[in-house]
Amino acid sequence: MGTWGPGNFDDDTVADGLSEITDDLIAKIAEPFADDDDTELQPDEWGGSMVPAWLEILTDIGSAGRVGATFPPSATLEAWRDRYLRVWDDYIDELEPDEDYRTERRQVLVTTFDRAVSLAQEREQ
Repeated sequence: MGTWGPGNFDDDTVADGLSEITDDLIAKIAEPFADDDDTELQPDEWGGSMVPAWLEILTDIGSAGRVGATFPPSATLEAWRDRYLRVWDDYIDELEPDEDYRTERRQVLVTTFDRAVSLAQEREQ
């Protein structure tokens, strides 16, 4: 076991545990994108709700710079973003949201994905 400091995350065992957590989050995010059926990504489905929430959690963890935290490549995140937003744009009007919600929610989604893409690009440098 390697320990390099007194912090809660300054330990090989914790780094391995953090890797497990982030790998699990990445798998949960990737699952609704696994096939060509976009149903699971629609805004009123589990994946449509959970993908951006899981991505925000993953990005928060990844932005802390802790050893062991894994993160998807920017190309993967860009593909997820583009597909997710296409599905959202194509489906959201069927739910008849008010215009303020529609506009504000889309901006939150764009910001969530773009923040993740930016972090991935930083990590790739």
